[in-house]
Amino acid sequence: MIAGCGKYWKSVIYTYFLISLFSCSVVSAQGLLFNSNNAFISKRTSYQVFGKNEISVKSHLHVDFELMLWDQNHLGYIFQFGNSENSISLSHLNTHDTSSLNLNIDRVSNKIKAPFDLNKLGRKWVKIAIDLDVAHNAVELNIGGQEFKASGFPFGSTATGNITFGKNASYTEVPDMAIRNVNVVYDDDTENFPLNEWTGNSVSNANGKTIGNVDNPIWLINDSYFWKPLFSKKFADVAGINYCTQPQQLLIYGRDSIYTYSPSSNRLDGQRYVNKHPVAMILGKSIYSEKQQLLYVYEPYDIRDDGFSIAALKLQNLTWKGLGKGQLPTQRHHHNVFFNAAQDTLFMFGGYGSFKYHNSFYKFDQSANEWVTVKFNGDDIHPRFFSASGPAENQDEVYIFGGFGNQSGSQVVGGKEYYDLYRINTKTHQVKKCWSIKLDGKKFVPANNLLLSPDKKSFYVLCYPHEVAKTHLKLYKFAIEDGSFEEVGSSIPVTSEKIETDINLFYNSDSEQFYCSIQEFTDPQHSSIRVLALDAPPISEEAYLKRSQKRNSAAMLWITAGIGCLIMAMGGALLYFKREKFSQKAPVDNELDPETVLADEQQDESVILVKQTQEENVKNAVYLLGEFAVTDSSGRDIKHLFSPKIKQLFLLILLNSKDSRGITSRKLTGFLWPDKDATKAKNLRGVTFNHLRNILSGIEGIDLQFVNDSYLFTTNQSFFCDYYLASDLLDNSSATDAGKQRQLNQLLLRGPIFDDMSEHWLDDYKQSFDEKAVNALQLQLNELAELKKWKEANEIAKLVLSIDPFNDSAFNLRLKALKATKGTEYARQFYRSYCANYYDAFGEEYQHDFEAASK
Repeated sequence: MIAGCGKYWKSVIYTYFLISLFSCSVVSAQGLLFNSNNAFISKRTSYQVFGKNEISVKSHLHVDFELMLWDQNHLGYIFQFGNSENSISLSHLNTHDTSSLNLNIDRVSNKIKAPFDLNKLGRKWVKIAIDLDVAHNAVELNIGGQEFKASGFPFGSTATGNITFGKNASYTEVPDMAIRNVNVVYDDDTENFPLNEWTGNSVSNANGKTIGNVDNPIWLINDSYFWKPLFSKKFADVAGINYCTQPQQLLIYGRDSIYTYSPSSNRLDGQRYVNKHPVAMILGKSIYSEKQQLLYVYEPYDIRDDGFSIAALKLQNLTWKGLGKGQLPTQRHHHNVFFNAAQDTLFMFGGYGSFKYHNSFYKFDQSANEWVTVKFNGDDIHPRFFSASGPAENQDEVYIFGGFGNQSGSQVVGGKEYYDLYRINTKTHQVKKCWSIKLDGKKFVPANNLLLSPDKKSFYVLCYPHEVAKTHLKLYKFAIEDGSFEEVGSSIPVTSEKIETDINLFYNSDSEQFYCSIQEFTDPQHSSIRVLALDAPPISEEAYLKRSQKRNSAAMLWITAGIGCLIMAMGGALLYFKREKFSQKAPVDNELDPETVLADEQQDESVILVKQTQEENVKNAVYLLGEFAVTDSSGRDIKHLFSPKIKQLFLLILLNSKDSRGITSRKLTGFLWPDKDATKAKNLRGVTFNHLRNILSGIEGIDLQFVNDSYLFTTNQSFFCDYYLASDLLDNSSATDAGKQRQLNQLLLRGPIFDDMSEHWLDDYKQSFDEKAVNALQLQLNELAELKKWKEANEIAKLVLSIDPFNDSAFNLRLKALKATKGTEYARQFYRSYCANYYDAFGEEYQHDFEAASK
């Protein structure tokens, strides 16, 4: 502390730090992300701690906050205190070889230049404290425990002004940064600002009183509830994904090359292997060894005669080494794989194949070149697949959780979901059952792996109902002691049409983020991988709704404080993802930039039409065809604000407002809260409506009304909904009106109606819309075929098949169109793909050969 500080001020600071220490243990802010120099000046973030009010400081001013800073390119201002005549600021400057925080007397001189190593710190929260000793014209700057002092500041007898973060009255430059837990102590006053708002421009103190204001905020609590897409990639061959911890990056490996995605640089980079991949991948399974820094890729079954069943990729030089050719008697879909503590023995458990569920343990014996059975003693684990596994607290142990199977192992007698936890000791070969719980009204299986919480008392696991083709993933947090659990984070739409569908959960300890990877297959050789991120610790829907309500009393503070302690260590690397597009190297692998027939289905001129349609309505728009999307009056994508329940409420009213009738309160409650009593349903309905109204306040042209006991939306020309427009075109358009046909086709190119939604009450809307769309498109298709306009006919047939995948007429005409435009062999490839999908869907062969189908 600065010399000359009186005993009174010392006691105030000491008391403050005790309060701060306590409050940090129970109240954790999610934080505020700043729109920086990458945004237009008018869109950059400015946070005025006391709004338009100035404070006067006669003795001391102490300001501390947590800062996350990752700007590599710009000069930017973090903090300013003062007025137009006299102010000080804290700025950041990064040059080619140095990075520093600078404390300045504005427009006069630099007083402190403190090194700030971005590469060493990474994107982590750093505690910053600024002490102003007004009486002695001195300032102390503390950066993560390192102190810097300076004197000669022109404070005078009283320092007056406002505290501003980001863009201020003097400077518009803002670095890439985020802040949280702002604490201000001046003379006799103390204020704490958790910055745990979720929307709006007002900022409240820890007691719920509105004090400050922020322009252009991005509230980070949303990133602890809503999963955010990072990237997606299509493959023309089997590929796989895993996670490397040193450095923290995702590994996406294919037949000829590997892609790495680095959160720290936000880069998706591709490189070819030095030598040939020894394993012909079918499932694309892998496990990463941190100790050896090797990626092991393996196939348990159906190995080609000259191929390896397991191989290791050395990441330092991208060279493969084949390790063995042994395989199991049958396939093992959705098995578990894990290392022992030394990571020199690879174990496999469970899985499904040849109409059997399995519970055997295997280890790979490289010297014998085979998977050998290992006897484990202790508690029995019933045969199953779809279990999750992950390291336990003891390095010799792993956990196995849940799954689907039965006691006999035979699929003939059916199966059931298991909700149990086992501790597996790889050293002593002992199995201990921890618990088994029953779930009423829920059915799900876990994805591949589970992750321990930082305190080792819980584990996180992604779960979903595997028997539903189009469904949603949810992240669960289970207590290791007794199996009690809660759902955290929003849901993730997923399509699980094929048994090869693979889902993984990874964790970045540097940025404190979960990653969900989803690999979905169109057929056994073609897949796509997408990755989403969620800031840790994730929060439940209940906590999110509580946190997003305005808190007006000290009692409410302690309720949220209990929630706040759960989210203390929130990371912020995803912030960076909002700033830049992928910096992606040129394609290095045809399988990663496919040119096969199925890749062509995804990468043609129709994509351009979709983009054109979206760009025409970038503001005040709702899209229900294809992926759900909403933009506000500034054109910002705000779909992340729609939690599952808010989204359902919004859709129910929107769809029932098309004919201006609306939907009654009783029907809404029956759809959304059927299992709640009247009082609880009313409270939940009120809270959800409040959130919806807050979201709609940012969208022009749509207004929520309550008329004759019914809720409905009234809209004007400022508002756009693709479903509204497409429905009008289908109801009113003439088959010969070329302009309306083009407009309809462009809308339909975005994707099937409600494509990422699985709510049962959407079925009638979907069926009615699809029938009208197919009928309208079929008329176009028949006319184009008669005129032998095969290129156009091919595009319309694709649209029909995207809605009705087994429409015979569209299939036959598309075959003719492909033969005429791309040749017989190309058409045969499409025919074979169609037949494979037909067999998967109906369990029987398609009855017409190629020649008959393409006549």
